[in-house]
Amino acid sequence: MVQKSFSWIFVVLSVAVLIAVGGGAFYLGIRLSSSNFKPFPVSPAKVEQEQTNISPQPTTKEAQESLFSGSVKKISKDLVIFKISDIDKENSVPDSIVYFEAGTFIRGEFKDYTRIIAIRPPEGPGQSLQYILATKDFKTYLLDDPENKTTKYPENDWDNPYMYIDKSKISKATTLDTEHPRTLSLKKPFGLIRGGNVLIENKKTGQKNKDGYDIYLDEPVTQFEQSQSLPSSEKLLSLFAGSTDWGNGDGYGDKDKKLLDIRKKYLHSTTLVQAKDSTGLTYSYTLTLQKDIDAYLSKLPTYEQELIAYKKQVVLFNEKKLKEFPTFPPGPTFPGMRTTKPLSDYYNTYDSAFPGACGGNLSTYIVDSLKDEELEPVLASSPYPLFILKNSNHPLFELAYQTKTGIDDEAYKSVNDGKSKPTLDEYLVKHPLLFFKDEWGRWGVMGEYDIKLMGGCGKPVVYLYPKKTTTVHLSFLSRVSLNTQIPSYSNGWLVSAKADGTLTDLQPQFTDCSKIDSSKFGSEYAAKACKNNSYPYIYWSGKSETNPYPKVDEGWIVTKENLNSFMSQKLKEIGLTEKESKDMTSYWIPKMTEKNTPYYRISFLQTKDMNEFIPMNVYPQPDSVLRIFLDYKALSSKPSVDPKPQQFTKFIRNGFTLVEWGGLQ
Repeated sequence: MVQKSFSWIFVVLSVAVLIAVGGGAFYLGIRLSSSNFKPFPVSPAKVEQEQTNISPQPTTKEAQESLFSGSVKKISKDLVIFKISDIDKENSVPDSIVYFEAGTFIRGEFKDYTRIIAIRPPEGPGQSLQYILATKDFKTYLLDDPENKTTKYPENDWDNPYMYIDKSKISKATTLDTEHPRTLSLKKPFGLIRGGNVLIENKKTGQKNKDGYDIYLDEPVTQFEQSQSLPSSEKLLSLFAGSTDWGNGDGYGDKDKKLLDIRKKYLHSTTLVQAKDSTGLTYSYTLTLQKDIDAYLSKLPTYEQELIAYKKQVVLFNEKKLKEFPTFPPGPTFPGMRTTKPLSDYYNTYDSAFPGACGGNLSTYIVDSLKDEELEPVLASSPYPLFILKNSNHPLFELAYQTKTGIDDEAYKSVNDGKSKPTLDEYLVKHPLLFFKDEWGRWGVMGEYDIKLMGGCGKPVVYLYPKKTTTVHLSFLSRVSLNTQIPSYSNGWLVSAKADGTLTDLQPQFTDCSKIDSSKFGSEYAAKACKNNSYPYIYWSGKSETNPYPKVDEGWIVTKENLNSFMSQKLKEIGLTEKESKDMTSYWIPKMTEKNTPYYRISFLQTKDMNEFIPMNVYPQPDSVLRIFLDYKALSSKPSVDPKPQQFTKFIRNGFTLVEWGGLQ
């Protein structure tokens, strides 16, 4: 979280518009970190090579043998690879840096080198940083740099590994051999494309920090349920289906429990494919069409050039040689399973089925317990056969309908151009679910995307506290669909922030004060703030279009009568000031008690969760970051078993501080 002196602003993690699966407290399910899907630019030569050799098949005995001996295992000592500042030390960053061996090369150019995975916390409100290296002596290292970022970007640029890694420890940046190709070919027309990072999870270490709290650290995921295994002709990779975890639904109302039971019965797997190499190291691949993979890869070199040009414009803006902040170039859309209007009497767009209210994902669902005779073909022009359910009373239709229309009429109209909610029969007449068979003979499902969802991330607000008046630019690093933005988001927010947190919008031309409804709960201050161009915080609400809502296991069961005292106590523990706590409770306590139930399950997503779920880019980088997000569920009865209480790491405000709170609508 160290503030660096440099001119570049954006880290290139352009995650294109992808599709929602999971999200919301009820829509938990995908066991996957969004950090595994950061598209990365490649050179034209590399694109051509990958397009002509999409999934090279072994042709010799050597090519079918593993590249590595050994397995993934944690390294107990600090390899001292990363740069560490005094602010890093104050924020306990060194305590969260982890290193893992990931096998030893047994052949090829890097024979006898040990492969290393190095993971450190983010700087600012972004995602964890991962690097792959190789060494023979654990003193000097080869840095895996297949996209040549160490030469394409200045060393003080967020995209250059040397921004974070001690260059004196690196003997050479190169492209290390891997058993994970960029793409895996399947039977036409399908293919698999790899995400950007190693699949990791945050696991308890069994150790305590100086404040007595459990320590959690990132760790590569290497173990998978054998029942999720997928047969494959790949010689060096074991494939596993992406899995779901819906929880037990304790305390759910009858309606929610019924929908949860439908999910549990039919939706155990997703179209994500986890590919584990001979050491156990795993990357996630997304099922899509091969033609879409080819199109995506062919666009990356152009995007990279646009990005470099954009960064040069940012420098000019910072030097006051440009009057307006440049527009961030939109990256190509990461491919996935989707289709447009198959026939005139169908919906216009189909994408991931049963999307969540707050988070999204890259995949859709595989439907279990579905027999071929339950489906009939759609006579439409498509790269692969499409099917619909014969039985209009199938439980999946109720799940789809409630997922897309299970809000009050006014809320539905507000996000669907004033249109009234359809009845179930009206919803079904245009066939909201389409089915397809994948490589493994599984039935996948896509759902209509014509009906828009309310953004389920309700009133996150961002406070900025620089040490002195500072121009700050803040933007999302993955696609977020916004339904509230005060002031307006235009290629991000550009504000002048004072030390007391007061913000002046430097792009006021994009915010129409007359359209701000001060009668709307939570926006009472906003019209006056807009008129005076003086805001207490940045206020947004919406949903992630790409990243899964984090799974929440721990928390508390709280009675309605104790909500106020409980929230005040926990927010103080978390590290909010009295004013920040009052701002949060004045919004969320009334929202929660609207449900009028005797009990509430309360949990909080913490900074690391939010950095993965809704990563942000902030320039200049904050020295300290606190992000919390209220996850709660109104309960009609007290669960038989209380969840394990959460623990919070002590938050220390150092230098330029960013604080954000929000919650689940």
